[in-house]
Amino acid sequence: MKKILIHLGLALLAVTALTACGNDDEPDNKQTVSATVNTRVIDGNSVVFSQGNAKVELDYTHMLIQFTSSYKDENGTSRTITTSQMPMNNTGGGSVYSFNNNATAGSAGFENFNGSIDLATGMMWYTFNTEGATVVTTTQLLYAYTTTTITNPDNGKTGNHDMSAYLFALDTRGETCVMKVSNFVSSLNSSGTVDVPELQYDNLTVTPTPTGYVITADEVESSYKGFYTLTDVTFKLDDQCRVIDGSFKCSDLEFKVTGNVFPKAN
Repeated sequence: MKKILIHLGLALLAVTALTACGNDDEPDNKQTVSATVNTRVIDGNSVVFSQGNAKVELDYTHMLIQFTSSYKDENGTSRTITTSQMPMNNTGGGSVYSFNNNATAGSAGFENFNGSIDLATGMMWYTFNTEGATVVTTTQLLYAYTTTTITNPDNGKTGNHDMSAYLFALDTRGETCVMKVSNFVSSLNSSGTVDVPELQYDNLTVTPTPTGYVITADEVESSYKGFYTLTDVTFKLDDQCRVIDGSFKCSDLEFKVTGNVFPKAN
C-alpha cells in the first residue's frame, strides 16, 4: 500500500503543512503525521474560523486511521477531539479513502465524524457535529484536480489544460493566504508547455463562509517580480471546500479554474 507522499517538489505543492513524524521503532506499515488544519464552526450563517493542529495515525496493514484534532468553538474556547480508529474505504479505485466514526455526542463530545484523505497528495478533509454546530476541518487547501480554461477576450479563442494545481495556505486568523500555482501556463499554446513550475502570490484576502472560503485580490504580484501579475482574482472554495471555482486575468488573457479537492470516483 502506498503511503502518503510528502511532495517537497513543485509538481503537487505539498506545502500543505503535512509532515511525517519520525519514529525508528514504528513498524513500516504504520505512519504518524502532523498537520496544520483550518476549521470553520458553522451555526446557520455564523462562522468561526480557527487554525490548529491534527495528529493522524495510519495503520496500512489494517487500513485504519485515527485523528486527534484541535480547534476553537463558537465561543473561542479551545477544544480537542480524539476519534477511535476508523476503517479507510477506497470507493473510487484511486488514491482517496473515506472514513467515519459512529461516536455519539454523549460519549465523545462529537458525532457524525466523517471525511476523506488523499494518499497521493496528503490532502485531508473531515467534518463532525457538536453542540448544535457543524465543524469542517481541512489541511491547507490543495486543489490538484483542476481544469484551467484560458480565453483571449479580443478574439474569443480558448484553450484548456489540467496541468496546474492550486494551493491556498491560510494564515492563523483566516484573513489572508498565500496562493501557489504549479505548472503555470500563461498562453493558449496547444503543446502543453509550462511557463513556470511554480508561482507564489502573497496576501490574498480570505473570507470564511458557511460553505467554504472566498479568496480575492484586485491585483497581486507573483514571485517572479514584474511578470505574471494577476488582476481581478476571485476563487470560491465551495461545497465545504470540496469544489473550486475561480477566475483571474493575466497578460490580457482571462483564466477560469474549476475542479475538486479530491478526484471524482471512477
